[in-house]
Parts: sequence; structure tokens; C-alpha cells
Amino acid sequence: MFWGTEILMNNFFYRHIKLFVAAVVVASISFGIYSHPTADKAGVQVAYTTQALPHAFALKKNAKLYTDVHLAKSVSSRKFAKAAWYRSQTAKLIYGGKVKIVYRVSSANQKYTFWVLRSQVKNITSKSYNIKLKQAGNKFTGKKIGVFGDSIPAGWDGYHFYFNSSYPDWTAKYLGTNTKVYNFACPSGRIVGNRYAYIGTTLVPQDLHAAVKAHRNAIKHMNMIFIHIGTNDYTNYSGSGSLKNVMRHLRYNVRVIKKLNPHAKIYGILPISRYDANGMNRENMGDMYGYTYHDLRVAEAKLYKSMGARVINFKQFAPNIINNQNKDVTLQDHEIHPTPQTAQKMGYALAKKLIG
Repeated sequence: MFWGTEILMNNFFYRHIKLFVAAVVVASISFGIYSHPTADKAGVQVAYTTQALPHAFALKKNAKLYTDVHLAKSVSSRKFAKAAWYRSQTAKLIYGGKVKIVYRVSSANQKYTFWVLRSQVKNITSKSYNIKLKQAGNKFTGKKIGVFGDSIPAGWDGYHFYFNSSYPDWTAKYLGTNTKVYNFACPSGRIVGNRYAYIGTTLVPQDLHAAVKAHRNAIKHMNMIFIHIGTNDYTNYSGSGSLKNVMRHLRYNVRVIKKLNPHAKIYGILPISRYDANGMNRENMGDMYGYTYHDLRVAEAKLYKSMGARVINFKQFAPNIINNQNKDVTLQDHEIHPTPQTAQKMGYALAKKLIG
């Protein structure tokens, strides 16, 4: 391992391990893990129940939904074939001498809550989960979407990943691409820099330049390329320097992408709304490099447009997904990182925008 890379990885871990540890502590104290078994009911013993990290699921065909943790009464899942479900609790059951894991799940619209066996749910990226919007027709079928950026498109909520259900994953599902999303976004990624970082035990390119360079061959096979990055350059002490310098690096990497694949459609997605620790909107707050968050978004939009990329501004076409009034619900950390449920709404809104 090169010394420089090791320093960068240590920086990445130092910034995020505290969040991970904090999340574990909060989960243990606030949520609680109940290890004592409950009384038998209909031959089903509950060994324990615990709060679970939210994650999006779809139901497998003929899955059974239950109204209580003891699985005493089931409900047909037929009318919920296209619904998305979010896990909130996990329980370990013992019945018939076998151990089963069940999830307590709520529908995305919050109208329904049931228990379901873990074996009867699937990831939303499953090809059998069809939620393609009618308006999409066959326009996007077979299209390969590539993603470059930071934690927002990566599906990181500030504390953990919600793998396979980032907003680009949802967009692909609603468009009906029927292809895997090539998501090369990485938490803390910046426009300026060439860092790598570990995701679990895998070393991946973190900053835009490193990601573009590492995935040159993949870029050649993409039809649609999302670039969603910039908020970490705006952060104080990022080392990215002036806005002019940030745009210089962004322009260079967009040019590289266009040269590698001149036929791909590039979408420049502007940074989403961001708040400080006191809940104040950062839109007109200046950073130590002399520009505001608003300045960053305006500069990115101007650059993308001048280079032939389509500008995507969630604040403009979907202003109610994240705003000053709902940020404590829609952002997991109340500052910048969307909840899994918010990611689904973003994916739906973006799909509608691309279709329209």
C-alpha cells in the first residue's frame, strides 16, 4: 500500500468510524435488544426482537404477510406486488424445532404494517420486481446507467449504506431499464482530488478523477451517465480551494468522460439541499474558500449546460422532497444524507423528469 493512499484511507475511516460506532451505541441504548423469549402462541416462540436498520424490500411472489409477530393470522400479498416495504424490526422465531427470521415492514406510503419471513422478501433491484412507469414505454429498456459522485447517489445515509436501493437504483426501476446500475459513487467523494477509500474490505476510487480513471472501460459501455458531486468540495477544510478551481477539475473530468464515450447522455445533477448542525439552510452560507452553496450550484449548472450535459436540479422540479420544513424526517442526519424512503422519492421524481 502506498503511503499517500494509506493516509487518505485513514482520513476516510477517521471521519466515518465515529458515525458507525455512534450508530451502534444509539441502536443498543435507544432501540434495545430483547433477548428474553416470550410465551408461546400457536406454537411460535419469539426468541428476541430488535430494531433493524431501514432497508427497502419487495415481496416475492405468493409471499405471506402476517398481522403479528407470532404469525397467527396471514394476509394475502397479491395486491402489494408493486409496493415497496421498509424494514423496522427483526425477530427470531422458534417453531417446529426450526429457527426463522421475520421482519416488521411498513409500506412506503405508511398505510400498512405487517410481519414477513425474511425468506419471502427480495431486493428492489430484482428483475422480477416490475414497477416501470407506463409513460416510459420501451424508451429506456436496455439502457446502461453509470453513476459518479458522492454519498448521496452512493446510497449512504450518513451512518450506513442502503445497498441496492440508492436513488439511481430506483430511477432505473421506474424507467424499466432492466439493467444493473454501474454505481461508482463513493461517500465523501470530491471533484478535486485523487483519493481512494475502503468500502468494507474493498478499496475503491473515492474522488471523481480517480473514479473516472479507474472505470474508463466501463464508461465506454454506458448509455446514461449521472454525475452528482460537489457538496464535499464546498465543505470547509476540504482542500478543494476556490470555486474556480473546483469547476476547472469538474470540466476536465466531464471532458474525459465525453471523449471516452461521445454518444452517452450526461446528466449533471446539482447538489441537493444541505443544512448545518443548527438546522440552518446552507444555501447562502459562505465557506472558507469564498463561495456559497448557491454559488456552487449555479456554477455547476452553467458548466454542465455549456458542455452539453442535461442539468438536473431536484430543488427546481421536486422542491417538496427535501425542504426546510421536512428535513428532520427526510434527511437521516438532518443535514445532507437522505433516508432510504427519501431516496425512493428522489428516484421516482428523477424518472418522471427524464421521461417528461
